[in-house]
Amino acid sequence: MTKEKHLYRFLFLASIFLLLINDLYLKFEYHNYLTGKLSDITGLFAFPYFFSCFFPKKIKPIYILSGILFVFWKSEFSQPMFDFAHSYGIGINRTVDYLDLIALLILPVSFRYWNSSLISVKEPKKIFKPIIITICSFSFIATTLAAHIEKLNLKSDFETTLNYDLETVKKELRIYHDSIVPIGSFMIELEDKKAEIWTKISLRKIDSTKTKISLDSILDFKVQGTGVVFYSGIDKDDVEFMKKLTKSEIEQLFEKSIKKEFVEK
Repeated sequence: MTKEKHLYRFLFLASIFLLLINDLYLKFEYHNYLTGKLSDITGLFAFPYFFSCFFPKKIKPIYILSGILFVFWKSEFSQPMFDFAHSYGIGINRTVDYLDLIALLILPVSFRYWNSSLISVKEPKKIFKPIIITICSFSFIATTLAAHIEKLNLKSDFETTLNYDLETVKKELRIYHDSIVPIGSFMIELEDKKAEIWTKISLRKIDSTKTKISLDSILDFKVQGTGVVFYSGIDKDDVEFMKKLTKSEIEQLFEKSIKKEFVEK
């Protein structure tokens, strides 16, 4: 199999597809542990594989360097690089979470797949090569918009009641089971501020037609940068607005956001 044919193999193209779908849609619609880690796994599978297609004699160094760069990227040591980029309006961003390093386990899988020759690929038309290269390049940089993320970690005892059964509420709010009690994360979106607030909620069945929603904690907020990929600035006024929100104001936003989910259905 030639190096060009590697670009057309199924698992590689599937990883690029998942990377784009996850970062541009799934993360916003179904924010959970899976969507949070899927980008790292698919990205680490596809990134070294992609560059190995152009430097087939440097496959091992590419995979080793990819692992090292990923560890650096996910560590606090890379923060000066992000601060420098943001000062010039270059929108790149990441979250420091050392649990993300578990994604490194996908590297040997990707490496073995690149070297395998079990799956034959027909000679593709040359027109597809620049298209795939462009899509791959976009997928590697399209998810690095600048953002201001700040922890809040506020406890709350706010509760509201909906006239819907428990299963309907879980479905509409996309709540997933965690242990025995149905709990999950819920996002309050402030579109005019390009911001979102993440909360932890729990649900309790009152009767067959009513469900109580408890706001257990207010986790953090994020103000998203503007732009498509690069030169994405963060509106400082929006950040200040979010910082000044009181717990009571966030609880009011929470109630409006919850009820809006059902009004729009």
